[in-house]
Amino acid sequence: MTGAKGKTRSVSVMGIGNMGGSIARHLIDSPCSNSVSGSYDVVQSLVRELHQYAKDAGKTKSDKPPTSVKSAVDGADCVLVMLSSADQCTQLCFGGCADLISSMKPGSCVMCCSTVSSEWSKKAAKTFAAAGIHFVDCPVSGGPKRAREGKLTVIASGDIDSIEFAMPVLKAMGNVHVISGGAGAASTVKIIHQLVAGVNLCASAEALTLATKAGIDPQQMFEVVNDAAGASFMFADRGKRMIEDESPKTHMQLSNFVNDLSAVGVAARDLDCPLPLASAALQQFMVGEAMGLGRQDDSQIVKVYESLTKVPVCQNGFAKGEEKS
Repeated sequence: MTGAKGKTRSVSVMGIGNMGGSIARHLIDSPCSNSVSGSYDVVQSLVRELHQYAKDAGKTKSDKPPTSVKSAVDGADCVLVMLSSADQCTQLCFGGCADLISSMKPGSCVMCCSTVSSEWSKKAAKTFAAAGIHFVDCPVSGGPKRAREGKLTVIASGDIDSIEFAMPVLKAMGNVHVISGGAGAASTVKIIHQLVAGVNLCASAEALTLATKAGIDPQQMFEVVNDAAGASFMFADRGKRMIEDESPKTHMQLSNFVNDLSAVGVAARDLDCPLPLASAALQQFMVGEAMGLGRQDDSQIVKVYESLTKVPVCQNGFAKGEEKS
């Protein structure tokens, strides 16, 4: 097995958008890695930029950026997967001649940070194990800023050897919660977490919209909630963007919650567990996607409520110094 306990790791990141790119840059900066090899993405400009960042830090194995999955994972001890859907993960991991299972060396480790179903993780773990490759089910939460700072919440499960092998990288990424039950358990925890996050996000948009409709300055409403019992990370983080910017930079796409809450629904049906709030939140995100907001920041769920109430939360927030008339 490559990389004994406590040693640094050669890492590659598959999917280097907002989250994956932030994780990759932090790992380049971290002493947990001796190299960050590859980081292949379909957007080649991202590959070139990240390769240059790693090269400047002295953590590349080649002068040129990778042009394929095989070249990106060549020699890597740990390969992080940070993609938007289970279908994308399946294609990358098991999609044919250029996939991970045929490109990675025995004894290396796949670390799946994507939000996928428990069943997907269980099946992937068995398939990779048959090829002599470790697998850690390790979805994350916290957004790009915390990813860049190495302050993510990391939820990890898998067999003991796989967890131990990946632990230097897991710890570098943030606060690690190891969940018992093997691969799939962490994905279950993440999906349940997304239920809380999605409902909270919709409630935040509802509250700010209601305040605006009632003639309350949403900025003041925002400040009161954050100083009271209703405060939460989602309200503070997304609520701020709702009232300050009509077109904020996309940190996490709204469509992610359509995928995540759909997965929550599947799990609920399988377990015969009614989840009325999660179902209602999913419908709101689906409306947002139908309105063309899928690729926008998830805080823009507020636009669904704005379209129903005909009041613009951001315009009435006085966040940019306007005076009330």
